[in-house]
Amino acid sequence: MTSVENPAHRIIRQAQAHRRANADKNDKFHADFYSRGTMWIKNLPKKIALAEVDDEMIGLLDSTRSGIVYLSETVSTISFQKPNKLYENIVASKVSGDDRGFSFNTAIGTNFDFYSDRVELGASVVSPISSAAFNYYTYRLVDSRLEEGHHVYKIRVLPKRDKEPTVEGFLYIVEDSWEIYAVDFAIPGYRLQVPVIDTLKLVQQYHFNTPDRRWVKSLQTIDFGIGLLGININGRYIHNFSNYAFVEQFEKGTFGSTLSRMTGNANQKDSAYWANRRPVPLTEEEATDYVKKDSVQTIRNSKTYVDSVDRKHNRFQPTDVLTGYTYRNSHKKLEIGYKGLSNIFATGFNPVQGWTFSALLQAKLGDAQVGNRSTFSTTFQYGVAEDKLRVQANLLHRFNTKNYAMLSLEGGNKVVQFNENGGVHPFINMVSSLFFKENFMQLYQKKFITAAYAQNIAIPLRFFVNASYQNRQPLFNHTNYSFLKKDKEYVSNNPLSPEDQESAPFEAHKIFKTSLALQWTPGLKAVERGDYRMLLNEGSRPQITVGYHYNIGTEDRKYNHQMLFAQVSQSMTMGYAGQLRARVNTGKFFNAEGIAFTDYKHFNGNRTHIGTTGSYMNTFLNMPYYANSTKDAYFEAHAEHDFKGFVMNKLPLLNRLQWNLVVGYHHLSTTEHKPYHEVTAGFNNIGWGKFRLLRFDFVRSFQGDRTENGFVVGLKFLNVLN
Repeated sequence: MTSVENPAHRIIRQAQAHRRANADKNDKFHADFYSRGTMWIKNLPKKIALAEVDDEMIGLLDSTRSGIVYLSETVSTISFQKPNKLYENIVASKVSGDDRGFSFNTAIGTNFDFYSDRVELGASVVSPISSAAFNYYTYRLVDSRLEEGHHVYKIRVLPKRDKEPTVEGFLYIVEDSWEIYAVDFAIPGYRLQVPVIDTLKLVQQYHFNTPDRRWVKSLQTIDFGIGLLGININGRYIHNFSNYAFVEQFEKGTFGSTLSRMTGNANQKDSAYWANRRPVPLTEEEATDYVKKDSVQTIRNSKTYVDSVDRKHNRFQPTDVLTGYTYRNSHKKLEIGYKGLSNIFATGFNPVQGWTFSALLQAKLGDAQVGNRSTFSTTFQYGVAEDKLRVQANLLHRFNTKNYAMLSLEGGNKVVQFNENGGVHPFINMVSSLFFKENFMQLYQKKFITAAYAQNIAIPLRFFVNASYQNRQPLFNHTNYSFLKKDKEYVSNNPLSPEDQESAPFEAHKIFKTSLALQWTPGLKAVERGDYRMLLNEGSRPQITVGYHYNIGTEDRKYNHQMLFAQVSQSMTMGYAGQLRARVNTGKFFNAEGIAFTDYKHFNGNRTHIGTTGSYMNTFLNMPYYANSTKDAYFEAHAEHDFKGFVMNKLPLLNRLQWNLVVGYHHLSTTEHKPYHEVTAGFNNIGWGKFRLLRFDFVRSFQGDRTENGFVVGLKFLNVLN
């Protein structure tokens, strides 16, 4: 008895065999492009509507608190070369309810190419005709029929394992040429590891381009649903491609750092223009939304309406003393606010200051999104055990949103950690101190004034310069208070001698610090919108930073020293096998024999066993905080590989957890200490349902003859505290 081959397999094998040739047919072209994006909210919970929407959503939602919350369109011409070279010139832009607004619908990210092995849909999804497709999918021939004079097969595509990054639905293949005629796929959000997405649906329709004898994508729709905490949003994006012109080679200079640019009058096209250029008619609901929001916009932009909204917002309530208060003048783009004492994260505890309470006064002037903007803030912090009030002020001015030139002036008196760029998170240290009598945060006082300036020299280059005068003084513990273990003593505030409560880690001194740095992200791209430039850092581009510090002791020359430093970081998608992240830091001090411990290079350790981020690219997981600080040469490296389900999804039962295996290596070399190493293994994406906010890592560290085991519980939701 001979087995009969599944007829769908023959078709898929032919599509695989002709995949590269068919992909190359559409690898370089010019085309007209139309995009429309619509988002609806459904049954917005009443409590949220009353608290957050109210007047701001007048006329937008119906009696069930449902309706369109975003609608926009663009018309553009595009030049595209596989795999990802793009230049788009947007000639028309329309946003419902904002006749001066610029839509951010673009052709960027619309190239979902199933001729590729992997399709980027927020995760690397396996194409049903990839070289490895039979390892991931089962197929069934559903139908065959004539379409546009061509024989087309309809094939049902189903994943072999539910949790892997795979699609399901229908794939349409043309007989003889084995080109794609259409796709109709759905993918649940958990397969993309974006659990807030219920389901993403992607439909593509191809059209036979008779002059060029090839099938080209003509219409693409993306539908999705998002649900979280009772808020449900549905969205649809429509992409239409037409008037293809294929080329053998693009002219030099066609592609550059700018992916998408908008002409100056793109947002001034009238309704007649849109009626003639819109290839996909508006639905009745969308047409109504334009009319409704145009009339609402007229009201909203009136001075009477804006003033009335501001008056309502500016009413002062007695509870504002605790919760905070903001005065707003929308016409002048001015906000003046006070953050109240009820802000739990403005309250803290450490053995040096005891309980600390902070308040913030802030003023903002200018548009938050476009153009120049100034922010001035003053922070007041009082330490109870120290019985001392410290005040600091900051002025930040953004000159524009083209090269993002920024000037900041800051000064005052504040308490800082010796490791100002990392150290221990104050909230985690407070919990550790009060409940376990474990204090890891060593502090000193800095009276200072600092000026800093930064701007983009070009799209991939950013320049930084700053100068600071500082008067530094050591601090000592002022309290032994805790909730538990009251008889135990805190370690001293001297990281060089934790058991010595009397000696200081450095002498009081004054210093003038300057630094220069240049950050280069090769291949960085941008989107241009009039006075606004948005940089698109995909994370896959290496980011390289080099810099120089020059420090002068104003009263004692022993504090004079210099330092060169460099850093390289990158994140790379490793096909189906997940994501690799890496970061390398290196530097060298010069003439630094007599410098204070405050100016050493300190490295981010962790002895609290708590992490606050999804990846550990700038920290060690088990290293004591100041054990390897240096005033000479150093080399630091971090690498992590998140398999993104590549391993766990293949294990029965365990794949239901949807956890991701993560392995890592961390290394530090300094001239004064033996090399330090860490190897880690653990799981990311831990949680329940749509809440995947936990991570767990086992750590084994090595330094000389010392070996130590540890663990870190990653509470990623605490990242909001950083």
